[in-house]
Amino acid sequence: MALLFAESVNAQDFSNIKDAKPFSYSGSIEARGMFYNATGIQNRRRPTAFLLSGSPTFDIYGLQIPVNFSISESDKSFTQPFNQYGLSPTYKWITLHAGYRNVSFSPYTLGGHTMLGAGFELNPGKLRVGFMYGRLNRATTIDTTSQALVPFSFSRKGYAAKLGYGSADNFFELSYLSAKDDDNTKPSNLPNAFDLVSPAKNNVLGYSLKFTFFKKLFIESTGAVSLYTNDINSPISIDSIKNDFLQKVNNIFTLNATSEYYTAFSGGIGYREKNYGVKINYKRIEPDFKTMGAYFFNSDLENWTISPNANLFKGKVRINGSIGFQHDNLKKQKRAENKRLIASANAGVEITKELGLDLIYTNFSDNQTPQTALFADSLRIVQTTQTIGIMPRYFLVRPEATHVISASASFNSLKDFNNFFSAQSTSRNISTNQYFINYNITFPKKKLSLFANLNNTKLSGQNLKNTFTGATVGGNKTFLKDKMQTGLSCTLTKTNSSTGSDSFITNANGNLAYKVTTRQRVAFNVFLTNNKSKAANPFQPNFTETRAELIYQFNF
Repeated sequence: MALLFAESVNAQDFSNIKDAKPFSYSGSIEARGMFYNATGIQNRRRPTAFLLSGSPTFDIYGLQIPVNFSISESDKSFTQPFNQYGLSPTYKWITLHAGYRNVSFSPYTLGGHTMLGAGFELNPGKLRVGFMYGRLNRATTIDTTSQALVPFSFSRKGYAAKLGYGSADNFFELSYLSAKDDDNTKPSNLPNAFDLVSPAKNNVLGYSLKFTFFKKLFIESTGAVSLYTNDINSPISIDSIKNDFLQKVNNIFTLNATSEYYTAFSGGIGYREKNYGVKINYKRIEPDFKTMGAYFFNSDLENWTISPNANLFKGKVRINGSIGFQHDNLKKQKRAENKRLIASANAGVEITKELGLDLIYTNFSDNQTPQTALFADSLRIVQTTQTIGIMPRYFLVRPEATHVISASASFNSLKDFNNFFSAQSTSRNISTNQYFINYNITFPKKKLSLFANLNNTKLSGQNLKNTFTGATVGGNKTFLKDKMQTGLSCTLTKTNSSTGSDSFITNANGNLAYKVTTRQRVAFNVFLTNNKSKAANPFQPNFTETRAELIYQFNF
């Protein structure tokens, strides 16, 4: 099958259009033949396959339009073709949007949702004006291949606007979103299971601000109120709901008994100097907060965090940290409330010009307490997750060779303080320790690089103990005045499990590429995987897989 589509185009500045070339193009076309063989297991792909792909870019008076295509014999079915195109030309302080665009006015109103439509953004001086209108969702159509109708959705259209004034460090901005499902886009003969989906509408008013004082102290905040009607066809009047706010705005937005409102707010205050700073953040998003202008929100949370940072000893020591508290169940509707302690810190130390060290620490604690109803102790969550990481590094640069040595030791633990399991002498604690060391040496004059890696991972818990030990060696070499590139690598991994499912895995690959001309390149890649399992059963068989690729690439 062949898929042909044009991607979204970034904003293009037409201020110097008179100096731009009328038309030009660039890009590449690639033909790839793939070969596969397996012993010990059934083939997981076809023995032979091909792929023809390209990524040309057309330039029309400075407006770049990238296009991608792919042709292969696989993937004969699809739910719908992907075909999105859009552009955002700019001239001085005017930007126009047309087609498929990902525009963001505010994280709580229009926050990066793909819209098929048109709009503009005007920024003359400190004035900020924006408007977008179009389709947020397309109606579900029946898949002609499988006759499926999953998932069902209405056609959704809407508009968004913003108005603000200020610079990057001092501004205030209002934004508004209005979106609504089109009930007329419901397919005929809809199954009863999908007929339960109702058309909805949404009105969101938000703001964003930032003010800086004395070039060091700053305040920033973003918030919104979202009115969401879950069924615009509901016959039940808003008068049946005892909510003063909804009653007051009913005359403006025409609400009904399925209408609800949600609020979201985040803000922070910070102070920064040349070598240190601190910031305090607050966030509160009510349960089920949603806007048709964004795809997803983590809602029902409130948290405070404080984040200091410092550069010491002329930048040789860098420290960043954050500590905060978070909880859910803001409206006391859940049976349990989850409280979390969030803490993290990292430091970078330049011991010498060649030797450095990075340190990482994180701590996430959960404490779930009963609220409106009691529940079994076996379900209570009281956990702490900690991570400690140490990563030394060493760089030695010499004219004849460059040496890079890096290592890491990471200790992760999850501790469960549930009293029920402690009384049962059953532990749900889990710990993971990871270690690795890398060495890389490069010979610039010989155009040769070699590398090696050793790693070890230990996972332990109740009736669980697994160990993974591995080693990797390889190298890359360039020949014939950089026309030929070669590479080889091999990874060996040994697994030991308390369940007896030990295994030894070998992964090897090699590549060879040759630059025929300045525009043409051919390459050959081969991959080998061998798995030897101690259990050797149908669920863990011994097998060998081999893959190879022959590639031709033409650049223009």
